[in-house]
Amino acid sequence: MTGYGRGEVMMNGLRLTAEVRSVNHRFCELSVRLPRTLSAFEAEARKLLTERLTRGKVSLAVTWGGEGERQAEPTATLNLDANTADRYMELIGQLKSKYGLSGDIDLKSFAGLPNIFVWEEPSSNADLYLSLLREVVTKAADDIIRMKELEGEALRADLEARVDSIRKRVAQIRERAPERLRDARTRLRERVNLLLEQGELPEERIAQEVAILSDRLDCTEECVRLEAHCGHFRKLLEEESTPGRKLNFLLQEMNREINTIGSKSSDVPIVEQVVEVKEELERIREQVQNIE
Repeated sequence: MTGYGRGEVMMNGLRLTAEVRSVNHRFCELSVRLPRTLSAFEAEARKLLTERLTRGKVSLAVTWGGEGERQAEPTATLNLDANTADRYMELIGQLKSKYGLSGDIDLKSFAGLPNIFVWEEPSSNADLYLSLLREVVTKAADDIIRMKELEGEALRADLEARVDSIRKRVAQIRERAPERLRDARTRLRERVNLLLEQGELPEERIAQEVAILSDRLDCTEECVRLEAHCGHFRKLLEEESTPGRKLNFLLQEMNREINTIGSKSSDVPIVEQVVEVKEELERIREQVQNIE
């Protein structure tokens, strides 16, 4: 489901803000953007989101300051990583010696090597920063969940109405099926008599042909299974906490049944109902992609 959530916490006059946005997606795909002071805790932020959001393309943005407001990050110190610098120099010396290279590396080139300089937060602030991040991300996640729950209620009502519509149409198909068989028997008799022109085909032979025709055209089993699938669909909506994937599989079965019913009938009233059921199933399929 689509959604938006926001959370804020305050620390020493500084405001930390988290915004979570979600759009429809088959799986759970996360994008996390944190300020420098909190970048070490990205794994924790991801964990907090995956514990609460199971599907969707989700983006989390955490910033110091609120909407339209910019604040400097808490103080950190830029230091030289001497161990990394020493290792660079050692490897450069080995490279020159092994391959007979000449030349010196200048300050600009050396300072541009990765990880020569690192930002270091005061060690006493690490636990505080982690606690703040957990709090603000949790608030934003809870906010987006509330929005998703409201949307989910409306979505469930829509799906239930569509499933009820399918049930009614399947009931009309079952009601029409015996009439279709009687019509088929009458047409068969008329055609046989027309072909014979003189005389009539024995009634037993006509009955045999009607029985074969009835077996080929009978869609009772498919209607019963489709009605059962509708009941299962509603049960999943009411009882399952995360029914999205199960509903997808169930829709495949429902489509299979209505396609079989359609292939067995050339009766116009039944075909009309089959088309309407297929249309409802397609609308349901689109909506189910939004369910987590």
